Amino acid sequence: MNIVIITHNYIRRRGDLTALYLHRLSAGLVARGMTVTVVCPHAPGLAREETIDGVGIIRFAYPLSEKKPIAYGGGMHQEVAGSWWGKVVFAGFLRSFHRAADEVCRRIQPDLIWANWWIPPGLVAARIAARRNIPLVVSSHGTDISLLEKKGLTKILSRYVYRRTDRATVVSSFLKDRLLRHVDSIAADRVAVIPMPIGMETFPRTAPPHNDPPVLLSVARFTRQKRLDDIIAAAAKLAGEGLWFRVVMVGEGPLESELKALVDREHLGDRFEFVPLVAQQKLGELYRQSDIVVLSSEGEGFGLVLVEAGLTGRPVIGARSGGIVDIIEDEVNGLLYPPGDVDALAGCLWKLFSDPALRDRLGAAGHARAMERFATPVLIDRVRELFISVASPRKGTA
Repeated sequence: MNIVIITHNYIRRRGDLTALYLHRLSAGLVARGMTVTVVCPHAPGLAREETIDGVGIIRFAYPLSEKKPIAYGGGMHQEVAGSWWGKVVFAGFLRSFHRAADEVCRRIQPDLIWANWWIPPGLVAARIAARRNIPLVVSSHGTDISLLEKKGLTKILSRYVYRRTDRATVVSSFLKDRLLRHVDSIAADRVAVIPMPIGMETFPRTAPPHNDPPVLLSVARFTRQKRLDDIIAAAAKLAGEGLWFRVVMVGEGPLESELKALVDREHLGDRFEFVPLVAQQKLGELYRQSDIVVLSSEGEGFGLVLVEAGLTGRPVIGARSGGIVDIIEDEVNGLLYPPGDVDALAGCLWKLFSDPALRDRLGAAGHARAMERFATPVLIDRVRELFISVASPRKGTA
């Protein structure tokens, strides 16, 4: 089976973390006998064509791609919306993207096109798939789903894409609900929930450390949506009750100074450690050195941190919100609390800080669930089965 992946985000070299989960899926499909070709933007210093782990990568140039690249920066949507100049550059980007992807599909004649993110890749792929009668799967990973809430041109474009989509995938039930709420051109039975794969070799299970005092780990961007101030407030309550513990906060973002100031105001400086974003290998070490992992976000698209923690065998606490509820079953493989409820979060922390046996039980259950539902081989097989089911009927009627 021959697959063409159309995406604006893909690894640029070995070891790159950019959309690494997409490369893991692509390489896994190749290992299972499929041929995979990726069409993605060029960037300064990259080869125009290369093969990594059996995946063919074709990178297209676009106007000003050498002087003012808009791909791989993580802020394409904001840059386009923020200025007329951004819109002009984006128009040239789209034309070049379509031309390159269409030429690859003309030459390869794939059995299926897989667009990752509905815009811009889905927009490019929908036109090609319709014109060349190629089955189309469109996958969304979170950021592009939020764009569906906008009206006007965005609403028109999303209907255009999903009307031409054979199957869509999202990474959580929460995102599926949001997609169906804002797009009326695709039915619920055509949307599958398939989480993103994780590098299991980076997060091996180890014995619980049973630190004294216990260590709580948070891994998140320092933004409002992550509600990290709730963790600090809950820690202040527990410290006031005489409980001793440490908190490691890994991340970066616009609220870093504000969060550090809040820690100082609550006189928690001797309990908190702030760590900048680190490489995956170092992050795995931090999970293994912790006793509990918490994700306090509201409206989290998936909750990758919780799966990584589960793989290492660490118990987790999460806000009952967004994709987190796909990962945590309360009192089975972790604890849930209402988002923003500091007292409830403090109660969950107290429960796990004071009961090592409960931590061990929840951590073991979390590992079992992560291996059963989120292990990379499991997800690769699910994607492969989906692609075969989508492409086979079309081939049978060709």
